[in-house]
Amino acid sequence: MKSLAAVLMFLSGSAFAQCDNASHVFDIPYAKNSSYFAGQYASQLDSFSKSSSSNQGYLLLEFKVDPKQLTAEAQQYNKWLAERRIERVKSYLNKTEYSAPVITRILTASNNVDRSVSITWCSDEPEQSAIQVASKDD
Repeated sequence: MKSLAAVLMFLSGSAFAQCDNASHVFDIPYAKNSSYFAGQYASQLDSFSKSSSSNQGYLLLEFKVDPKQLTAEAQQYNKWLAERRIERVKSYLNKTEYSAPVITRILTASNNVDRSVSITWCSDEPEQSAIQVASKDD
C-alpha cells in the first residue's frame, strides 16, 4: 500500500520521490551515443526481477546528465538519450513482468556523469537488507 502511495505522490506533480531505505543494486553502463545495454545486464535484470518479487517498495532508476554542454542542442540530445536509456530498462522490466512500481529520475545538476542508469531499491520496510543480485564477479 505504501508503494501505491509513493507512486501517487510522485504523479501528483510537485512531489519528490524520497527513498529513505535505499539499497543500490547495480548500474547499467552505456556506450557513448547508445541507448542499448549489454546482454550481461539483461541477465542481472532477470535475476533482480526474480529476487525482488516478494519485497515491498519500489525501484528507482536514475540517470545523470551533464548540464555544462556548450549548446542547447547538445543539452537537448543528452536529455533525450537519457530518457531512451531509462526507457529501455523499464521496457525490459515490463517484459519480465516485474511487479513493483518503477520511478525514474533524470538528474540535471550532477558533476559526475558516467553514462549509467543507476538502479536503486527503495524499501517500504524498515531496516531491510540490500537485495542481492547474482553477478559474474561473485
